[in-house]
Amino acid sequence: MNKKIVILVIVVIIAVLLLFLVYANNDSSSNSNRTILNVSSEGPIELSKITDDIKNNSYYEGYDVETLRWMESLGDKYVFKSNDEIVIMDKWDADKIPSAYVCDAYFREIFSCNVLENRTLGDGNHFKDVLFIKNVEFIDEEVHYIQI
Repeated sequence: MNKKIVILVIVVIIAVLLLFLVYANNDSSSNSNRTILNVSSEGPIELSKITDDIKNNSYYEGYDVETLRWMESLGDKYVFKSNDEIVIMDKWDADKIPSAYVCDAYFREIFSCNVLENRTLGDGNHFKDVLFIKNVEFIDEEVHYIQI
């Protein structure tokens, strides 16, 4: 009977070690797939305001309807914009990025994150990529002064 208990204890220890290794592997792989983004500090903007703007602004004429539906399906999310991208995230991640509104300068916020999904609003020069992200880690802030 003592051999059965020893074998059972060894099996439990091996199972715990395997679970630990699986967890450690998943954690390190999510860190290796990080992307660095650079966005305007004028945010976060509610996603619903962005989707309404896309639907009602002639600038976005010809947008991809499926991408807009996907954006609307994400629910209560928040957006920061860059020159090339609309970056969507939850409130927890949005709060990690500083926001600043000033008259004589503009701020660029640099952070790393995991990109969950990348879509486009359509073909053409003025359409942006739409990124859905998580796990924001703020890196730095650049200040660019406007020469008057």
